[in-house]
Amino acid sequence: MSTGAGAGAEPEPETDDGYEAVFNVEVFSDRELRVEVVGRDDDAPTSGASRKRRREEDKGDDGEDIDSSCTVTSRPVLRVETIYVSAAILAAKSSFFYKLFSNGMKESGQRQATVRISDSEEKAFMELLRFMYSGKLTATTEPIPLVDILMAADKFEVVSCMKLCIQRLMVLPMTPESALMCLDLPCSISMAADLTEAAKKFLAERYMEFLSTQFQDELMRMPPAGIEAILSRNDFGVASEVAVYDFVLRWASSPCPNSEERMDISSSRLLPLVRLRITNADFYSCHTVNWAVKREQCRSLPTLGPIFSWEEYVFALSVHWVGHLGLYIEMEENKGPTRTVHFEFQAKTKPLLQFVTWHKGTFAAGCEGAVCSMELLGIPWSGFIADDSPFFIDDTLHLRVKLKIMQEPQ
Repeated sequence: MSTGAGAGAEPEPETDDGYEAVFNVEVFSDRELRVEVVGRDDDAPTSGASRKRRREEDKGDDGEDIDSSCTVTSRPVLRVETIYVSAAILAAKSSFFYKLFSNGMKESGQRQATVRISDSEEKAFMELLRFMYSGKLTATTEPIPLVDILMAADKFEVVSCMKLCIQRLMVLPMTPESALMCLDLPCSISMAADLTEAAKKFLAERYMEFLSTQFQDELMRMPPAGIEAILSRNDFGVASEVAVYDFVLRWASSPCPNSEERMDISSSRLLPLVRLRITNADFYSCHTVNWAVKREQCRSLPTLGPIFSWEEYVFALSVHWVGHLGLYIEMEENKGPTRTVHFEFQAKTKPLLQFVTWHKGTFAAGCEGAVCSMELLGIPWSGFIADDSPFFIDDTLHLRVKLKIMQEPQ
């Protein structure tokens, strides 16, 4: 893909296999390919991991059906297409179809075979079938359709098509979406290493000023692979990498369906990329505590929460009602020096069912006793505890406390 890298390379000329005229023509075909197009799970992601291949050769009771889809077989079939094909032509191009026609059919005289694909794969799959007859791909200047065809070619093991897709992608202009798709290519596509490196280079160059406000909304929605590519650069070009550290923390805590996974990824893969080379810079160690309180418990406040240890300190949480709702962090034990702790109280609310920040501030860790609290100002008790209160989800108040402690780098 043209970022610069690989832009000078020209793709190899396509071959003309001369069978295009007989594709899907019954008189020149010896097999019927029954293509079941199934719906996509509403809860499943539409890109990334959901695009990765998982070859499944699921024979039916009579041995005739092979399910090649990465989708769940219980999903509804939206439509069925019957395509007339030549077993010899498909088997010559595809290891998958070679195995299907030689081993997947119970009787040699059986004409019909079944594959199941998702509706998002249908266009790429049809293009792949035409390629196996003609040796050509439809001309396009858009990289995303080519990535889709590349994924289909990998799933159905059409190596010649995979090579051609990669050659074309290397000379086409890249987009953020196509770059992220290239980062998520299955590891089975070993020949795509150059394409993956080009995608990483494109993202690193496009978001060179990734701390700029221009890109913040876009980057907060970016999947982990993209953030990792940006942070893998040798030089961030910033005065202090503390700002980069804070950027990773903001990305990890931004609202998204898989927020817990983001926190894990930020700790294991992203934060180690922040080198904090400036020896006089402070940096953060983070801790998040989730706490669920039943409505009945709130009726008999105060309610004691979890006790947790972090660094050299032991904290306890509690909820009180003293004319207002208060969340308290209390220091139980102190075995370390006094350090600045940034805290943030959050609660999950309706109708979005996302954690929102109620209050944030700082305190000094190093002295025992109640060190900080939060008030829900302006909300009477009757409104807070009412059946239609936005703070209770299935009769449960979901609370979260996020702490960041300033440390000296090692």
